[in-house]
Order: sequence, then structure tokens, then C-alpha cells
Amino acid sequence: MDKELLLYNYFSGQLTVEQKILFEELLKTDVSFKQQFDFEKDLKQVIRNTEKDVLKEKLARFEKEISSEAPVRTLPHTNYRKWAIAASIALLVGLSWLGYNNLSGPNYNDLFEENFRAYPNTVFEISRGESVETIERSAFSQYELGNYKDALAGFEKIPSADRSDYLDFYIGMSYLNLEQYSKAQDFLQKAAESESKLKAEAHWYLAMISLKTKNKEQALRWLEILVNQFDYQKERAQEIIEALN
Repeated sequence: MDKELLLYNYFSGQLTVEQKILFEELLKTDVSFKQQFDFEKDLKQVIRNTEKDVLKEKLARFEKEISSEAPVRTLPHTNYRKWAIAASIALLVGLSWLGYNNLSGPNYNDLFEENFRAYPNTVFEISRGESVETIERSAFSQYELGNYKDALAGFEKIPSADRSDYLDFYIGMSYLNLEQYSKAQDFLQKAAESESKLKAEAHWYLAMISLKTKNKEQALRWLEILVNQFDYQKERAQEIIEALN
């Protein structure tokens, strides 16, 4: 795939699952691609910050004009001017919300793309020479291969009584990689509320879902718990909190 198109799809939030895999591989192996990505990301941030400052300056100027106007009731022209200025402010605010992802606020899609990585299998050792595969081994094999639908089908075959405490996390991650965010959140929240060793990781990925769905309040909630109670991704979580605020 053309690298320029790959970068364009990344910054416009249009990468497919397959393209994400290729994109992450190129970042690791292609120095020039990584340099171009870093340059374009920095340039985009500069543009966003510049537009944000311009918008603030315009709003401040209009607000100053309104406050300096004398309250003259008998002059329709004056009232008209006030309404025109007020309408201009409303228009600017409206435009700022319409362009929220690119100009005046945190770009949730960028924050998600910059921080989301599929979590690896860290709990179940796959023995490649094993001739008889259990359901769980087969499911984790599919998870490692990125075949998340097949992994889910395997995980869900495991009876509830036989499920290890980490399975809710990996079921949630499978749904997340399939972009089924509501289902992913349900299972990851179970993992976050359990005594699983992946409890901290569950909080991180719940925050990722909140970023993807543009839920600032929930994202801050999960990130603040992560910062206050865990070490996993602590520094990065703090940086995202600052970006959201």
C-alpha cells in the first residue's frame, strides 16, 4: 500500500485493522516512514494550537466589544450591533465544536491512535508442538494471529466454571480489536473490577474505548484511577489527562 495514503488514512482516522498492522510495522522497521510520521504529527499539532489561539483571540475581542457597549434602549442600531456581535460569537463557538477534532480541543481520534496497541497474550503459553489442542490454547493461538473473531468463538466455548480470571480481559480485547466497543467495555469493566493480574491493563483499555467514543468524563475517570493506583502506563496516562484538560 502507498505510504502517503497510509499516513493520510491514519491522520483522518480511516485505517482498517489490516492497515493498522502494516502501519505499526512500518513505524518499527522503516526509518524514513517514522520520520515522516513524526514530522506530520508535529506539524498537525502546531496547526491545531495556532488555530486554537486565533479562535480564542477572536472570542476575546468580541466579548470586549460587547462589554464596552453602553446599554442604550432607544437605538435599534445599537441593539442590532450587539445582537450581531453575539451572533458572531455563537457562530465561532459553533464552528469550534464542528472542528473540535482538528482545531480547538483534544483530538480524541489522534489520542486513541497514538496510544492504542493490541495487548499481547501474556498469560497462556502456546506450545507449537502440542498435538492435541485444548479450546483455550486454540483460542489464544487465534488471538496471537490477530484472528479475533475465531479467538472469541473459542473463548466463549469455555464453560464459566472453568474460566480463568484473565479471560474477561482477553474477551474484551478481542471485541475491542473488532471495534465492538460496547461489548469490549462490558468485559473489560469486569476485569477492572476483579482481582485479575490484568486489572491495571483493563483500566488503560477502558480509557482507550472512552477516547475512541469521545467520552471525556469516562476517559478521565479511568486514567485518574490508573495514575493513582497503578504503575502500568502511568506516565502516558498523566500526559493524556493533561491533553484532555
